[in-house]
Amino acid sequence: MATTISKMTEPDRILYLAVPIDIFNTFFQERFTQAAISHYALKIIAYKPNTEEIIEWKN
Repeated sequence: MATTISKMTEPDRILYLAVPIDIFNTFFQERFTQAAISHYALKIIAYKPNTEEIIEWKN
């Protein structure tokens, strides 16, 4: 629902899902998760929680 509202109010904004790097390197590498990312064209930022450093951008 939030995505729909955001598309209505700010259609040019690009949303990214920010995930900790350890989750990105495990859960987000599984086949099912990769299929969902591809199907929904998710954009992801992987970051280090302790330093808040962005490690990887996935468009």
